[in-house]
Amino acid sequence: MDTDPQLLSNRAISLAKESGIYVGTSSWKYEGWQGLVYNDHYSSQKAFQRRCLAEYARHFPAVGVDATFYRFPSERLIEELDALTPSDFRFGLKVTEEITVYKYPTHPRYGSRKGQDNPTFLDGELFSSNFLEVVSELGPKLGPIIFQFGTLPRSIVDDGSFLRQLDDFLGALPSDYRFAVEIRNHQLLDEGYFGILHTHGVAHVHTSWSWMPPFPDQVSKDSSFTAEHFVMRLLTPPQVAYKDAVEAFFPYQRILKPLPEIRQALITHLNRAIQTSFPGYVFVNNRLEGAAPLTIEQVLDELLNSEG
Repeated sequence: MDTDPQLLSNRAISLAKESGIYVGTSSWKYEGWQGLVYNDHYSSQKAFQRRCLAEYARHFPAVGVDATFYRFPSERLIEELDALTPSDFRFGLKVTEEITVYKYPTHPRYGSRKGQDNPTFLDGELFSSNFLEVVSELGPKLGPIIFQFGTLPRSIVDDGSFLRQLDDFLGALPSDYRFAVEIRNHQLLDEGYFGILHTHGVAHVHTSWSWMPPFPDQVSKDSSFTAEHFVMRLLTPPQVAYKDAVEAFFPYQRILKPLPEIRQALITHLNRAIQTSFPGYVFVNNRLEGAAPLTIEQVLDELLNSEG
């Protein structure tokens, strides 16, 4: 299916105001969205990258921030995000990988650290000083703080040491933030893992990601909703590697392969969340269907029609 671009409504903003459910995209600096999300004039690519968030915020009430995964956030970054967005906007921030990576991948960008164990894995003091204290300056604009764990060694999953360390780490966190945990080991999706998150009021991140169980299966488990808020990240189609999705969908201007099962599971959940006043966040990636803004627009169209 090749869906033509269309003008976006502001229904995502209305949904957030009416129900406390924030639906947005994963990141926002995509030049392929010009003519769809972006219609202002930008004098240069640099100007676009620096200022386009303000235009994005006219259509969506929230956005996922990937930049904080790759390096600790600076005060300047937080000030810029704050200045470009209205007071009721929300940011979902991924915690820096120096906290969440168990062993550094063998990717060139890690330099001398590649392949090495990470000595600051789940270091609570480092997280507090280098991440939490900085991002807390966003005040009410601070949405979910997401601990994304890559695929962990089976050894620390099978012997329970990861869950014990996670339990200790989450237990030491302050209670006045919306924390969430995203995992890539399907073996962890059991009552032990969900129980730890529930104990600490931390949300499990329901994902559509290449090698995790299908999104509809995840959201069908009541026990997987572990906090007073929910967090969902719809990233890639099932059984499709991230790099393959990038190659298939770039430059992210159209929906090329809709995923009706994922859409229907999301709509069913959102309907129930609206009816039960269950607040939360949904972040949609371009690599899911080809153009995250259009996925959101069509999901909200179906959602509102189903409500009517």
